[in-house]
This record gives sequence, structure tokens and C-alpha cells, in this order.
Amino acid sequence: MAFDVSVIIPVYQRQELAVSALRSVLEQKGVTFEVIVVDDGSPDPFVLPADLADNDRIRLLRQPNAGAAAARNTGVRATSADWIAFLDSDDLWLPGKLAGQLAFARDGLLKGWPHLTAVMCGFTQIDLPSGSRRHRIPVESWNAAELAAGCWFGPGSTALIPRNAFEQAGLFDETLMRLEDLDWFMRVGLLGGGVATWPELAVTVRVGGRPSVKMLDDAVGRMRAKWLEGGRVDGDTRRNLAAYLALEQASARRHAGRWLGFLGCMTRSLLLRPRLRVPLRRWWTEDPAAAPQ
Repeated sequence: MAFDVSVIIPVYQRQELAVSALRSVLEQKGVTFEVIVVDDGSPDPFVLPADLADNDRIRLLRQPNAGAAAARNTGVRATSADWIAFLDSDDLWLPGKLAGQLAFARDGLLKGWPHLTAVMCGFTQIDLPSGSRRHRIPVESWNAAELAAGCWFGPGSTALIPRNAFEQAGLFDETLMRLEDLDWFMRVGLLGGGVATWPELAVTVRVGGRPSVKMLDDAVGRMRAKWLEGGRVDGDTRRNLAAYLALEQASARRHAGRWLGFLGCMTRSLLLRPRLRVPLRRWWTEDPAAAPQ
């Protein structure tokens, strides 16, 4: 059977949450899809519930634990559709997400978008420790320097990506345990691609644990070596990336209670890109029907 979209759900030790995520995909109407669940070496292997075990739209793949980027890549290699969508195992899609986003994407390409355009959508971000909610709709951009300025364009669970983007930009960098989305979208931007936004709140994103300072610093070091020390980017792209990496380091230190380190990293980010807000610019618009941020 030919599918419109291949959906990839990476899973690591989230049996109940992943089943909820999977069911939110299966409830999508108006579009044909396959679902590829990739178990990234969970100590307690993910198991499809009995009522879904024989569903011919679902494939369950297993691999040794190698991280989110590797799990996504395993899924991408197994896809068959022209469009690829990702859903993190602790997030949920709302009804109508896939059909509405796909129709918006197809219409945009007919209107002349660059063929390397990923389509994002609005999302409700729930901070689990505090219970706070933010309703965010990312701006659009086909500017490489803006795509280097952070993962503002949305969590991976909002992305609908043409298959040919992976053929041209390559797969996710499996050496990165964090910031792999930023790295991949930078490559897309430098090839002339970008992100468009279907302006609907269609995904619920749960934010829980934060990366350790060590894990974040390792990813930042790899990104610096790859993009900054290697001289692959310059001008605004270089300044934006350097400022954002320092901002990520500041955030990790703030959550770890390392306030002196936080101030140092935050100061470095502000010196690289002077501004009066924490993000490098205002990347989101508020849905008029949503609660204020």
C-alpha cells in the first residue's frame, strides 16, 4: 500500500506514554500513513498493546541504545512515503493534525515554496515540573542565519518533512545527544531550504527533565568544532549560532543551580548578539484563542 506520510516514533523506556502517542497518530483521519516505532534499546522493551499487535500500519523496530538521532535515522531508512513526520514518545497529536498539515504543505509547494521546506505547526508546551502552559505558533523562515539561531521553529513532534530533504541534507548527526535538530535544520537552510508554519495548535508537547551540563556541553563542543572552528559558516549565521550555543549552556547551568556559570554564559550570548530578551528574537506568535504566555 502506498502511504501519504511515514510517521516515526522513537521510544526509550516510556511504555505507557508511547502507547498514548501511538494512539494519537492512529486517530488521525483523512490521510494514509504508516507508523514506524523505533525502540532505542529500552531495558524493558516496548511492547505493542494486544489490540494493535496485528495492525498492518505499524512496524516495530528495535536497535541497541544509541540515542534519539540514531533512532530517528533508523526510522527514516525504513520509510516509504514522500513525507515524513516525527512524534516524540511523550507528546501527543491532536485530531486533524496530519491531514491539515499535509494539505497546507502540498498547497505551499504548489505556490512556490523552496522544495526543501519543512512544515511545522503550532503547539501547546506543558512544563511538567510547574504545570505551566505556553501556546506557540512559530514564524516562517527560509533564512540560514535565522535557522542557526536555535530550535525556535518547534519541537520535532511538530515537523512534517519531505523525504527529499533527507536525501539532500543527510540524516541526523548521531554523535549529537542534544542539538541534533539544530544541526540538521542548519544544513537545510544552507541548501536554500527553510521552515513554513501551519498556524494551528495541533500538538501537545510535554517538557520534563533537562539535560545535564555535561551532556549539553558535549553537544555544544561538537557543534562548535563542526560549524565554528571548521569555518563552515560566517557573518550573521556564525554570530547567531555562537550566541545560541552560549544561551543553551546558560540554561543548563541555571537548571543545575550553577548561577556563576549561568551569568558567564548568558553574558557571552548577549555580547555576541545584543538584545533585550532571552531568545535571539521573538520567534513565536500567540494563538488568539489561547491563554497568554
